[in-house]
Order: sequence, then C-alpha cells, then structure tokens
Amino acid sequence: MKTLKEQVDIYASYHKNPYNRLTHYFGIPVIIFSILLFFSWFRHPSLPWWLNASLLFTIAVFIYYLLLDKTIAIIMAVIVTPLLILAFWVSLLSWKLNISLFLSLFIGGWILQFIGHTVFEKRKPAFTDNLIQLLIGPLFFVIEILKKFGYAEKY
Repeated sequence: MKTLKEQVDIYASYHKNPYNRLTHYFGIPVIIFSILLFFSWFRHPSLPWWLNASLLFTIAVFIYYLLLDKTIAIIMAVIVTPLLILAFWVSLLSWKLNISLFLSLFIGGWILQFIGHTVFEKRKPAFTDNLIQLLIGPLFFVIEILKKFGYAEKY
C-alpha cells in the first residue's frame, strides 16, 4: 500500500491549476454528502435508523484513512461526521426530496469536477488511472487547507 504522501503526490499532479482546485473545494463535499445520503437509504427496519449502509461505508473509509495517517483520519472524522448526521436526518424526510437532493447534488458535484478538469486543468481526473484516488481527493483538500494555515508540512 502506498503511503499517504505518495497518494497525495499522485493526486496533486492532476490538480495543479488553482481554478480546478477551487471547483473541487465545492464539488468534493457536495459529492461526499450525496453519497452519504444515498447509502443512508439502505437500512434494515429492525435496526436503529442511524445503523445503515452510510455508517458502514464511512467506517470502512475511515479504517483506510487510519491506515494511511491517524491525524488526518481524525481531522476527516471531525469534518465528515456532521455530513453523516445530516445525511441520516435528510434520509428520514420525504422520498421525493431525497431523490431530488441526491440527484442534484451528485450530478452538480461531478459537473464541477469535470469543469475543473476539462476547462481549467485540461487533464483527466486522477481516479481514471486509479480508483483509490476517489478516496484520496478529500484528504488532499484537507491537507491543502492545513498547509495554508502552516500545518501538514510533512505531506
């Protein structure tokens, strides 16, 4: 398994243009929320509403993040937990609202990503070469923000 630094360096090579990065600052959280909302729909009726596929997916991703770097994983947990709670809550609302919200956020988030890559970066997304880069994107942008404030220099 590649280290976090190796993964982030690969991801960074696909994201050099500042406008592409800007589209990702908005697109990635929107896509994360939409995926958490989608997975929140899958639950067993005999289990508590919060014990659903969204929670299991998030735990699996965080196990991977912990294997890469404990500090960044904890920071990601602090950022993603409110999105997870919001997804749980929204999933309990009307089905029509859920579908509309999911589709608009998921499609809109991806449109932002592809605008960033086609218009600004002029390079295909990193995940087209390695799907694991889909999990690295959120880490990359958290690390970028931390670097702006003088943290995360080792990455």
